Amino acid sequence: MNEVRLLLADKNLSYLEIARKMLRFHDEAYQVDVATSGEECLEKLKKNHYDLLLLDYDIDGKMGLDILSRISANGNDVPIVMLVDEGREDIAFKALEKGAYDYIMKVRGYLTALPFTVGKVLEKKKRRIVATAYDEEPFDEPEPPFSIAEEDAINEETLPDNQTASQEAYFILDRKGRFITSNRMMEELLEYSEDELLELNLSDLIPAEKEHSYYQWLTTVDRSSREQSFKTEIIGKHGDIQPAEITITPMRDRNNEIISYKGRLKVIVPDNGSLYPLAGNFDQARMINEMVQLIHDSHNIPFNQLLERISQIVCQLFMFKRATLALLDRRRKTFIKQMMIGYTNGKSENQRILEVPQDVIDRVFVTQSKIKVIYHDHDSENNNSLQAIVSERRTQPRRSTNQWHPQDIIIFNLVDHNDKTFGYISLDEPLYPVVPPREIFHNMELFSSLASLAIENYYNFAALEKRNRRLKQLLLSSNLFRLHLSISEMMKEIVWAIKFSMNYKLVVLGFINRNSKEFQVKSVACDDRIKAVQLKELTIPVDQFQTLLKKEYRRGKSYLITRPEPALRRMKSLYYDRKIDVSSNRYWNWYILLTIPIYNSKGKMIGYFMIDDPVDCLLPTAEDIHTLEILANQISVAIENRLTYVRLQEQAAGTIRHKTTTTKEKSEGGIKKLVDKFFK
Repeated sequence: MNEVRLLLADKNLSYLEIARKMLRFHDEAYQVDVATSGEECLEKLKKNHYDLLLLDYDIDGKMGLDILSRISANGNDVPIVMLVDEGREDIAFKALEKGAYDYIMKVRGYLTALPFTVGKVLEKKKRRIVATAYDEEPFDEPEPPFSIAEEDAINEETLPDNQTASQEAYFILDRKGRFITSNRMMEELLEYSEDELLELNLSDLIPAEKEHSYYQWLTTVDRSSREQSFKTEIIGKHGDIQPAEITITPMRDRNNEIISYKGRLKVIVPDNGSLYPLAGNFDQARMINEMVQLIHDSHNIPFNQLLERISQIVCQLFMFKRATLALLDRRRKTFIKQMMIGYTNGKSENQRILEVPQDVIDRVFVTQSKIKVIYHDHDSENNNSLQAIVSERRTQPRRSTNQWHPQDIIIFNLVDHNDKTFGYISLDEPLYPVVPPREIFHNMELFSSLASLAIENYYNFAALEKRNRRLKQLLLSSNLFRLHLSISEMMKEIVWAIKFSMNYKLVVLGFINRNSKEFQVKSVACDDRIKAVQLKELTIPVDQFQTLLKKEYRRGKSYLITRPEPALRRMKSLYYDRKIDVSSNRYWNWYILLTIPIYNSKGKMIGYFMIDDPVDCLLPTAEDIHTLEILANQISVAIENRLTYVRLQEQAAGTIRHKTTTTKEKSEGGIKKLVDKFFK
């Protein structure tokens, strides 16, 4: 039995004792010596020959690097492995620069793997000595530095040209397949904490349909001393399934009994866009059928359910875990997130930004494209030449590796029939972390058009329903003009009926005072009571009001004022707290006002409606204006009927009084005549 002399240098006596026992238990050929200070370590290296030195960086108050430099300066060629605290990769690389053979990260459970790591280092040293003796190049170049859970002696297998391992994790299992330790990447890939992972068996991460193949493969591993690989899928904590390759090596004791397994896990993702899971077999017919059926059903479902279904379909079709659907609030100039799919894990409502400024999305879709890919680490503003080539999709160059970063995002542009953006859908966190190929983007563009059509169709159908409701309400509103109501009560009923039926936030009804020659506000429908009181005191001289009735504003019998007018300055200042200009000619600006004159039966103007601040922030259609004109005509009739009713009431009351007086005079007149005749 060849004796192997090891020197452990660490200030922690308990660690030294545990490490000595573990090394001796693993192989009795290990003769372990210890040093508790840097000076003692240097002294023992002068007096004795050692096959390997395990030097802790924290010895003598983090003077491990200085000790390492002094050993190299003394010409001692003993292989040195530096023990470094977890997360201090900077120290580890400095140790390598100063001549360390390798390093070990002191993560939880690293002592369990210490004998295996020592064995690997000694084996590498032996192979180098043999290669040097024959004047050959060493057949295994120094591999990347390793942590306790990393397999430093495992050579990278050459993957096929169409695949690449984007993420790799390392672990150690006991002989029953339970996790003893793992590196941080293992926890990130599977979303398990360290404590949760140590409670699991490797078989717990294998899908049920793969378990039989997994145990057959494990039997093959147990019969061999070499590493074996197994391609399967891995299930994460939240049910995410990722294709992966597992490679493990059995670790044996002197009696050739397996005491543990050392392994690594590679998550395999396609590197070539053509190998995207959906490429070549994307079911376009299914997408179209689902969207057509959704459009057909949208007449009978609530709007939020329609948006939720669109978000679910886009995730299912293109294999993304998370989707957001936002619609434009024209009044606030922001996109409001209406539906968010897949954001329940680890995020609270307060952490979500539910509004996106309109100008941000406008910059994204400045070229009226339907799909945009935004890479988190690329500057889109400096790629004008690329925009001219692929402006329909990307504002940044595709990564050479096609790897998807967690902060990358795909945005679908939702446009109406006028090619105006009214919303967007964003996708992130794909099932397979790779940028989709061109074929998938073509189908995304098609989906964007279908989703826009579905939402716009819902809007159009809702608008037709709204118009029908308005017409019904106008028919029912004739009940408001009951003759027993006073003029003021009637006008109040009128303005609120218009507000609710036509979806305007401000409705003003006024009449001409022929004595003062002013238009006086008689009734106001407005949710803000203070503003309503202030507006009710408003008067406009008739000559100023006439300036609003310009030919250029004429819309049928009504007038749509589309420029700031001095006659309306007072009214606009009272109502609008903020005056925001909108550049588009489709939207309602603060200075716009719809005026509907009220004419009597002789065709003479007696009053007006002023309609302002539509709920949808859009200019009124010709149908809306016509509907309001019908209502104005009905109001004119109702007011005249009321006045006629009042006059008839007064006439009836006067007739009754006249008859009563006449009867009394007749009865009194007969007696008077008798008295006069008698006294004459």
